[in-house]
Amino acid sequence: MSLRHSPEGHIDRAILLAAAAAIRSIEKVSGAIEEYDIGKGDAELLGSALDGLWSILETNGYTIDIETNRLRRTTRDN
Repeated sequence: MSLRHSPEGHIDRAILLAAAAAIRSIEKVSGAIEEYDIGKGDAELLGSALDGLWSILETNGYTIDIETNRLRRTTRDN
């Protein structure tokens, strides 16, 4: 699946769900990153990937609910 197939200003929900699943997977690893003996460069790449995935969700008005661990729409204060 590619972002280029989605109309500008809209990202398909399947992509949002995939980004959320990837974030959850990365956070499982990064929560105990000391156990994995990775180099500084790899740690920076992992952090960059995580930032990019969060950006996909946040730009489209979504977040991951910390209580249910599910994708949900963000509420915006006026």
